[in-house]
Amino acid sequence: MSSVKEVFKISFQLLAQQTDNVIKDFLRLTKDFMDNGPNSSLYNKAAEKLQIDEDKIISIVKSICLMCVQSCKHKLTDLEIKESLTEYGFNETKLDMIILFFENQKPQLLDILSSSALVFPHFKELEWRFETDMGSRSLLHQTVPVVTLKLDLEKKGISESLFLQTNPLNLVHIKDTLEAALKQNQSQWIRKIRRKLK
Repeated sequence: MSSVKEVFKISFQLLAQQTDNVIKDFLRLTKDFMDNGPNSSLYNKAAEKLQIDEDKIISIVKSICLMCVQSCKHKLTDLEIKESLTEYGFNETKLDMIILFFENQKPQLLDILSSSALVFPHFKELEWRFETDMGSRSLLHQTVPVVTLKLDLEKKGISESLFLQTNPLNLVHIKDTLEAALKQNQSQWIRKIRRKLK
């Protein structure tokens, strides 16, 4: 079974060999796929017209879709897209056609991506209280102090409070883990990745 990368590579190499008019046809098929979903009768007609296997037609259409979605997700510029597609053998005219198609589809794709993205709660406030039983006749063993935390979160303007209880040892472990994550977030490697994704 071929990996997505291999299918993508084979599809774009095949697309790069086609004439400008054929590329326009593929872009129309991709637009139809994005708007209406798969249409086997269209792919069948295209396969007969272009003398290309129907599976390859579908693969090219899906590869163009994938390229558009990934380019939107990673906020790639037109120049970055051109650079990544040049290795498949596209000339400047064909690249311009693909970029123009991408730019026309971009607003719709960004809307879909933003509406389907997961929205995580945001930290708003933290209150804590230290509790312990100092002594009691019914307690025959040593008491372990408990820390009660009230964590206020906000998601889409709606506030939610969570109450958590933990012992001091676990609290220290949580603190250490959060500090390590903060340090990692400020590392060179993460900054480099952020710059690439912007």
